[in-house]
Amino acid sequence: MRHIELNNELTIKKDGFFDLAKDKEALLCFLKEVEDKKIQFSSLKERLNYMIQENYYYNVEMDYSFDEIEKLYELVYNAGFTFQSYMAASKFFKDYALKTNDGKHYLEGYEDRIAIVALYLGRGNIEKALKLAKMMIQQNYQPATPTFLNAGRSRRGELVSCFLLEMDDSLNSIGFQINTAMQLSKIGGGVALNLSKLRARGEQIKEIDNAASGVVPVMKLLEDSFSYANQLGQRKGAGATYLNIFHWDVVEFLDTKKINADEKSRIQSLSIGLIVPNKFFELAEKNEPFYVFAPYTVYKEYGIHLDDFDIDERYEELVNNERIKKKKLDLNARDLLVKIAAIQLESGYPYLMYKSNANQQHALKDIGEIKMSNLC
Repeated sequence: MRHIELNNELTIKKDGFFDLAKDKEALLCFLKEVEDKKIQFSSLKERLNYMIQENYYYNVEMDYSFDEIEKLYELVYNAGFTFQSYMAASKFFKDYALKTNDGKHYLEGYEDRIAIVALYLGRGNIEKALKLAKMMIQQNYQPATPTFLNAGRSRRGELVSCFLLEMDDSLNSIGFQINTAMQLSKIGGGVALNLSKLRARGEQIKEIDNAASGVVPVMKLLEDSFSYANQLGQRKGAGATYLNIFHWDVVEFLDTKKINADEKSRIQSLSIGLIVPNKFFELAEKNEPFYVFAPYTVYKEYGIHLDDFDIDERYEELVNNERIKKKKLDLNARDLLVKIAAIQLESGYPYLMYKSNANQQHALKDIGEIKMSNLC
């Protein structure tokens, strides 16, 4: 593939400068290959009939007259759009353009995708569809990935992308939420799951010590699930797991993203995030010891999950309660903050969700509590 070679040659400096002309060469070479692999039609009418009959597009002619459809296609094709870089073109044709069922031929160019997206979102209102098409072709508006990828297709995923799930402390809940995450991933959704209610490694199950396996094995199951349940092979599954920073397993959770982590525990494609109440930063500011808690013992003692507990107000109560299983980390709070920063430098993770601040600021705080965030 000559375009790949040309794109690589871009990084070879000449007289101290990158050879940016190679990007344009790679772009032209790639577009020539696309054109050779694109199915050609003698007219728009022939193309639409084929796309509808072969189950690629929804029946757009139920919403619009052919004259209206033709008017919109003329608008996008007359706009004179051109890709500005090799990366932009290759990204579109690899991940967004509709292909034949065998994946060997392209059925859409950029203008075709914009046209069908605009028509689908217009819902029969041609003026709205024309407005959307004009904004997209002029690069003033870009729908989110699942919308741009799926709108107008007859075999499509959902048009939204982010979902939040909370896993309860039972095997039934773990299995149910893994299945739910796979179903959402199948239709193109990115899914974040809160694991803070799960028992820590070594906690009791049915009063038997050291029976619980903790959160990391569940993370491994989720990582494999997202890899398996992609969207018809076109869009990779994407997931994130969140954990309260006061959870017993927090260090093990963070270590899954270390470059030198053991392969049995290393998490490669799953994103991770920490739920961080203000109390943690207070402890870090004062350079005080940092205690983490076994969530099942908190629930047994108070009937409240650790994740629902007001840590900002009742942290010392948990520390002083002898019936709560806890441990003082070798790292104090400030050291743990440095560890988080180091792992972020290595891997880009974890995300940080500032729970106290979020709940102080959000407009519906009197209705419920924000517990976590999504991948975005």
